[in-house]
Amino acid sequence: MRSKLIAAAAISLILTACQSKPMDQLSYSEMKSLSLELHKRCWAQGVKSDTPEMKACLQQEFTRESSMRNSNYQARQAIGDALIAGGQGYNQGMQQQPRYTPTTCTSTPSSTWVGGPVRQVRTSCY
Repeated sequence: MRSKLIAAAAISLILTACQSKPMDQLSYSEMKSLSLELHKRCWAQGVKSDTPEMKACLQQEFTRESSMRNSNYQARQAIGDALIAGGQGYNQGMQQQPRYTPTTCTSTPSSTWVGGPVRQVRTSCY
């Protein structure tokens, strides 16, 4: 169980590293790079520079990008919260379990006739 939790956390961290930041957390250079990317998207759709259509396209692409980034950020936050809750539940479960449970075993020899050589020993533990 613990290894599954650790694996899930590792995968989450890897995916989080690949995701983008929300718009309000971008630096100037990141915002400039994003602006160029949005322009490229509009140009790829055939929109010409310095036109009202370009302005509308950029606004739409910016809104779309912002919405996606915020949605991804919220999903990552929810995953993080779930991992924390799962880890806390696991820790509580481990604390409630007894650390040592004694085991008692009984061995019974058996032979083919009374007083004969022992051919088999049956052991039962509980």
